Amino acid sequence: MAALSDYLESGLLSHIFKNTAFPRPSTIAIALTSSVPLDSQSGLSIPEIPSGMQKGATFVTTNYARINLGSPAATGDSVWNNVGTDTSTAYYVRSTEVGHSGYFYPLYLSSATAQSNDPGNLAQIYSFSKTFPGVSFYAPMSTKVSGDYSSTSPGYTEYQGNGFIKNKNQIVFNTALTDWGWVSGVAILDSELYGSGNLLMYAALDNPRFIYTGDSIKFDSNSLEISLN
Repeated sequence: MAALSDYLESGLLSHIFKNTAFPRPSTIAIALTSSVPLDSQSGLSIPEIPSGMQKGATFVTTNYARINLGSPAATGDSVWNNVGTDTSTAYYVRSTEVGHSGYFYPLYLSSATAQSNDPGNLAQIYSFSKTFPGVSFYAPMSTKVSGDYSSTSPGYTEYQGNGFIKNKNQIVFNTALTDWGWVSGVAILDSELYGSGNLLMYAALDNPRFIYTGDSIKFDSNSLEISLN
């Protein structure tokens, strides 16, 4: 994540370039959507999973609700890791630059972390100026690999640039009391109330899934990454 909404883009641009006040949201909430939201949508119009449905004369709750992460001013440090300080995660990089061959893994952002993963406590440095300008990667001396990457190799995730935050703790949605159908997107809004607030950011889920009665959706710690590209 994340694609920015029109609301957030216009607010930030006006704040930075026109000295227009753009207050920090008083609440941050996570929502699930059946399809990927659009930039122009709001908390009222995003394709959010329904909180209930009418069955004949009876209104049946689905038990879906947004996750309220609270006020950024009060809870931000307990909810999110610091920006751009993930120095222990391993990455793979596909490089065709001169002097490089195939995939390189594992790679780290910290020389000390790379050294700690090498039997001889040694690390080597790599730069990928075309793909990741200005970013230095470090690899344990004994485990640098080049060549074709296969699906049987460790599943390292590709580094997408510095300046990102990840959730510290697991984020768990309510258990479904009815079939929710397909969940294909996630959205961040400035209100925990269903059908309200401004859309801030959104993204498609890497693995959309159909939610049946009794299922639940969760984001493990460090699995919800937010960056501005």
